[in-house]
Amino acid sequence: MTTQQHAAAVVLESIHVLTVDTTGARNLTRDATLANVSAQGFAVRYSINGAFVTLAAWINAISQLDSTPFDDTVALRVFSGFSRFVTVYSDLMNALIEKHDVLTSQNSPLAPDGAIIGSLIAEFQFIVSVYLGWIVFFAPTRAAELAAQGSLASDAFELAATHYPRPGAKAPELPKGKLNLPETPARK
Repeated sequence: MTTQQHAAAVVLESIHVLTVDTTGARNLTRDATLANVSAQGFAVRYSINGAFVTLAAWINAISQLDSTPFDDTVALRVFSGFSRFVTVYSDLMNALIEKHDVLTSQNSPLAPDGAIIGSLIAEFQFIVSVYLGWIVFFAPTRAAELAAQGSLASDAFELAATHYPRPGAKAPELPKGKLNLPETPARK
């Protein structure tokens, strides 16, 4: 295996693991109910934090790879994988919005205002932005498409952040509704 093949394998595996971790966080969030919120709140918190920590470790590994950009065939695979991640990430943010009343209810460890979630998703969004920079570095032929996916992730975060203000941040006016994302094969 060449160093470029190794780099491609590492980047593609990082996207896969990130998608799996984020899917777990999304599913735990969707499962939260008032009946199980005391335990589920901790699960949601630690699953989001776990995805953040794992991604930070992957960024460290990626930063040490051979710095030759991928050819367009590999760049397309990177884009496709990152697009799947953004779909799941956006679904996680929407699930957090949908479950806001549950996750900030009286018995929740995330109560009373969800500031814990606000801090976690802000950190997660920051690390996703850093990660996207590395992905674009390795797949420059897909930079515009990757940037558009990054904008979708940022929009999803911004909407969720209005529901979960960080400590010390002024709570903004809450918009109504969910983020409207274009239909993709994964959403059908």
